[in-house]
Amino acid sequence: MNETTLLIAFVAVTSVAVVLQTLILLGMYVSTRKLSQRVEALSTKVEEQALPLIGTVRGIVDESAPMIRTVVTNLTETSNLVRSQAGEINDAVTEIVGIARTQAAKADILATRTMQRVDLTAEVLQHTVTSPARHVSALMEGVAAGFGEYLAGRKARRSKAVPSDEMFI
Repeated sequence: MNETTLLIAFVAVTSVAVVLQTLILLGMYVSTRKLSQRVEALSTKVEEQALPLIGTVRGIVDESAPMIRTVVTNLTETSNLVRSQAGEINDAVTEIVGIARTQAAKADILATRTMQRVDLTAEVLQHTVTSPARHVSALMEGVAAGFGEYLAGRKARRSKAVPSDEMFI
């Protein structure tokens, strides 16, 4: 093979490659054109349907923004008020518990003193009642002993009055 044949073969192969490349580019152009038409149709639908919807949503958001701000402000104020009231309730409960503890301690002291006074009163009452009773009992025993001695002395005198002869058998 000579050089010319090789050159012709090379040019033929290059020509076929260029034609093939042209066909591929033509296919890409047709695909891109179809894709462009679809994108235009979609863009038209978006403009017709989505843009009015976006405008409506924007209007709703614009109208609702002040109300939402008001709601957020009210929630913030309510939260602060609840927190403040909870603090005051906590302080009041703490004060009430302190007062209750103080009153319970006072009631315990009062009950203890009352029990001590009841015990003391019982002791005094017992002493007051039993002491005179003991005195009366001792007095009665003394009187009984005195009568006993008196009666025993009388019997002894009678027995002395009896003649001694009678005592002997």
